[in-house]
Amino acid sequence: MILQGLRNPIGIGAVIFAASAASHLAIGAPDEQSNREIRVQVVAETSATIGAPMAGRLVQFPLHDGERFKQGDVLAKFFCAEKDGALGHAKALLEGRRRIFESKQALHNLGSSSEVEYKVAEAEAAEAAADVTAAQAATDSCTVTAPFTGRVAATFTHNFQFLGTGAPLIEILSDKDLELELILPSQWLAWLKPGTPFQVTVDETGKTYAAKLTRLSGKVDAVSRSIKVYGHIDQPDDTLLPGMSGQARFTPPAGEGAAAAK
Repeated sequence: MILQGLRNPIGIGAVIFAASAASHLAIGAPDEQSNREIRVQVVAETSATIGAPMAGRLVQFPLHDGERFKQGDVLAKFFCAEKDGALGHAKALLEGRRRIFESKQALHNLGSSSEVEYKVAEAEAAEAAADVTAAQAATDSCTVTAPFTGRVAATFTHNFQFLGTGAPLIEILSDKDLELELILPSQWLAWLKPGTPFQVTVDETGKTYAAKLTRLSGKVDAVSRSIKVYGHIDQPDDTLLPGMSGQARFTPPAGEGAAAAK
């Protein structure tokens, strides 16, 4: 299975908004700074684009955009008769090599077989076991299973299509493990920290949620004088989907209002 991690970062428009917000903070009246609204985006904390682990023809591609799945469910299956045959051949060869080794081992214990014959039989059995492991791995690659529970975000192929190794199959995400991304003025670092509470109103649902910051970016954008931060909604509901956006409202701690206005 080939996994290529995807994120949904806030775009250039959000950076421009953060810059304009910082500029507005500089000219706004102090009594307007106690509650500052900032654009926020809902993203999936866990997401991936799954590529074809092998070249071949699909015989099972059951899911469509928007459908849910559970961890371990089949996302795609390739025609695999040749690899199944190779696995069966490897297993049969291993069985024969093991019987020969067991016979040589018994003779060796009785002193009727040379050390060389015994060691060669042992090495051949080990070689056959390694071939079975390789053949099993090739067969396992014929079936792509879900690495986590979630929802299909996009599909890039169709059933019965022939694909090359690494060709994108499906984009999946965990819609139960959502994260908030937003860009804040860097001046707020005087009081921002993980655990800082704020309110989020999502445009698409019209609902307001309590949220907390979970982490801050490791650098400040010197041009826009802003910093990217991340948060979680305390009690999300099933109406929230990745890609939704809205307004985040922060209230500086007592005594920090003047700092937020600078």
